[in-house]
Amino acid sequence: MNLFSKDKEIIFKIVNGILLIWFIAAVILTANSIIEYVVREPIPTYQEFRETEFKNYPEEKGNKMTEAEVRKMYEQSYQGRDSYSLRFMFTSLANVFIVGGAILVINKTPKEKVSKIIYIKPEE
Repeated sequence: MNLFSKDKEIIFKIVNGILLIWFIAAVILTANSIIEYVVREPIPTYQEFRETEFKNYPEEKGNKMTEAEVRKMYEQSYQGRDSYSLRFMFTSLANVFIVGGAILVINKTPKEKVSKIIYIKPEE
């Protein structure tokens, strides 16, 4: 399969160039999403969350958060984290297959049609 042969029309060369760049980007995104899913950031414990990230939220006068609100904020911060990364990984894999399939379909060489039907007569 030659993407940029001299006998192809200019429009096919342009489309092949765009699809090739798209395919390379899709492969890079897929590799990145797989690495991100496999090597996850550790989820901090509730105590670590309280000590580090919760200090970034300033308390206004008379508007202190209760312990239940802090716990709810902790749970919402990390809820669904794995499902989003898994969904992105599958979406990027589908993107690789679709673009790769488009490149193959556009650049397939037509095979000669086989018009001969071979009939072998059984021996008696």
